[in-house]
Amino acid sequence: MNKWKISFFVTLSLLLASNLFWFYAAIDSGVTYTYQQVSLEDLGDAHKFLGELVVKGGQEYSQKDILHFIRQSYPDAFIVEEGNQIRVNKVTFMFENGKLSKVY
Repeated sequence: MNKWKISFFVTLSLLLASNLFWFYAAIDSGVTYTYQQVSLEDLGDAHKFLGELVVKGGQEYSQKDILHFIRQSYPDAFIVEEGNQIRVNKVTFMFENGKLSKVY
């Protein structure tokens, strides 16, 4: 065989192998993204459920009480108190009339 025929078939096989790899990578990325979205939605639902549970259990405590509990539990956390909100590590506690009304 001529050298150009050998080069052509080697190049063709490398091209096909490369395309198969990129096709597999694209399909794998799509499947991974779908599973991640489902997991994030489940995590959001769990946070919503836990937030509602905390609100039901914390109705008897005032804003100052909850701030005190947070400071006792997490003394090194960055805690921000603004009006009727307390923010701790991306969790926000909302208060209405001094009572806990929402956690998100």
